[in-house]
Amino acid sequence: MKNNHKGFTLIELAVVLAIIAVLAAVLTPLVTSYIDEARNTRAASDMRAIAQAYRLHFRDTSKYPVFTDNSTTTIIAEVIKSAGTDPTDGVGLWSIGTGADIDTYLNTNQLGLDTSGNFRGGRTAYRGPYLESVGSDPWGNAFLVTATSFGDANVGFVLSAGPNGTIDTTYAQTDPTASEDDILFRIE
Repeated sequence: MKNNHKGFTLIELAVVLAIIAVLAAVLTPLVTSYIDEARNTRAASDMRAIAQAYRLHFRDTSKYPVFTDNSTTTIIAEVIKSAGTDPTDGVGLWSIGTGADIDTYLNTNQLGLDTSGNFRGGRTAYRGPYLESVGSDPWGNAFLVTATSFGDANVGFVLSAGPNGTIDTTYAQTDPTASEDDILFRIE
């Protein structure tokens, strides 16, 4: 008698499942590395946009958006931050909790400058908003802008604490170096 049962044997099913498991084990790290790379690229791009907005504000007003008046000496904040969860201060030197809001200082006329639209002759004027909205970094943490030396050296830094959400970069305003998984972008 001929056996007319059609189907897979247990061994055939086991082989197919083993092949699928091997492929999943090989491809999972590859896919997750692409996701991590995309997040790092987005963070760097967002930080570049923040730095450009600061430069544009400086070009138009001759001041970085951290001053309380038209002088270049009265800085209102040591750290300015975006929306998102405050990163953990792994080095114990950052004043994150007191940070002012990036959106406020890039997108409102804090110095009370001319906004009439008559900007001929190189007059200083507020031409903002300079950046529509600054959200959090790809990991949900706030971007930080260090502002302590804007008044003196016209240099600042945008920082993302990276995937671990902990700032590992030492706050040396003249030339900080990004540590661990932090991402740092210089504004000048």
